[in-house]
Amino acid sequence: MFKEKGYHATSVGDIIDAARIARGTFYLYFTSKREIFAALSAGFLAVIRGSVRKISLDPAEGEPLAQMRANFRRVIHTVLQHEDLATIVLRDDALDAEARAQLDLFYEQVIGLIGQAVRVGHRLGIARECDETIIAVSALGALKEILTRMLAGRRATSTALPALASEASEPPTSTEASEPGELGVASAAPPTPFADPDRLADELLRFFVRGVFTQDTR
Repeated sequence: MFKEKGYHATSVGDIIDAARIARGTFYLYFTSKREIFAALSAGFLAVIRGSVRKISLDPAEGEPLAQMRANFRRVIHTVLQHEDLATIVLRDDALDAEARAQLDLFYEQVIGLIGQAVRVGHRLGIARECDETIIAVSALGALKEILTRMLAGRRATSTALPALASEASEPPTSTEASEPGELGVASAAPPTPFADPDRLADELLRFFVRGVFTQDTR
């Protein structure tokens, strides 16, 4: 319900109706929708944490930057695997003060994770000295915007595909001129730069590395 209506517009009654449970059952586990939002935020952070692997100096594990690239890709794919949860957490909704505080806490934890990665990179000798907090906040802002646009593009595509399929199934009218090979079938929209998750991860890593690390990605 949070994904469909947004946090502010969703009531406890909406959640109960969607879950098809009794009101008493709901209050056995939660006291408010804020608690649900907090649980969702914590769950999302947990799956993100689970997708990140510690960088190893063991040659058998590959170059550190290759391991970082794998981490970036896993994070992007994890977001896609939990698309509904990611949409709820990432959307800029009209949250109340308590829910906003919970979301801010979530983002502070993510900033901490990124800052830790920068410190590890510095110890490994592949990161320059920098203000890790500023870098972490900047990286979070870039990541949030990229993920938001990626998810929005996927929603737009999923909405447009049924309409395109319906249009393609209708025979062209006598007034419609069809080019050879088209036969009235609507052409698909051109791919967006946010359509390929691996490309997103790789470009984000290149941007991050060139701004923070001393070693080139090439």
